[in-house]
Amino acid sequence: MTGSPETIHQRGRAAVLAGRALLDVPPAPGGTRWGLSLVARPDAEAAAQLEALASGAAAAAGPGQWVTASPGSTHLTITYLERVHRALDPDDTAVRRLAGSVQQLADGTPPLRWRVTGLALADRGVLALAEPVDGAPDRLRDRVMRELAEVGRAEAYYRRSVWWSTLLHFAAPVADPAGLAAWVDARTSLEPVPLTADRVDVVRYDFDGVRTVPVTLAVAPLTGVPQEVPRAAQA
Repeated sequence: MTGSPETIHQRGRAAVLAGRALLDVPPAPGGTRWGLSLVARPDAEAAAQLEALASGAAAAAGPGQWVTASPGSTHLTITYLERVHRALDPDDTAVRRLAGSVQQLADGTPPLRWRVTGLALADRGVLALAEPVDGAPDRLRDRVMRELAEVGRAEAYYRRSVWWSTLLHFAAPVADPAGLAAWVDARTSLEPVPLTADRVDVVRYDFDGVRTVPVTLAVAPLTGVPQEVPRAAQA
């Protein structure tokens, strides 16, 4: 998914209103979605606010959707580590190698900080848009991407420039497209919600019967000291 937040929202809004929302299905071996990923887990207060927004989105979208921002699942994706879905465990050779690389890259990185500023209606679901408070999230992503490129991994093409946390994935037709569009339209601008992640997780994705969730295989703590003045303070 590419483009500015406004483009993502307008394109997704048009798709939903036209009945062209993309419906997700559970991960399957060899599938090109839900591959091994690196994600940030938000602090408890931010997660609670995202989960409350996700509950509202689910009520507006109708039954059958995956409430992605929910306990144990809420996250922001840093990047894919593998594009193709595989059943993996913490002792898998590829997982251990990638986890070691991520930990080396994370060493000295400060906790990652964002501000959630509003929602967007995408063609696959509802997103909470997040703006980095400083350069740490982009620097970490760039370092991971360079590491992937150096070892020739195909996933190095990942070039998302907008940060978001998915609140809801569509897994069933939207019951009231106009109602959902209006609900998101009313929340494209929100009072900023501070969000901090003091760790990044290497995860696989599993279907738990009601949603696809990230399952942590390895954790890399972020223990560095922030070096930059927050953007809000610079304004």
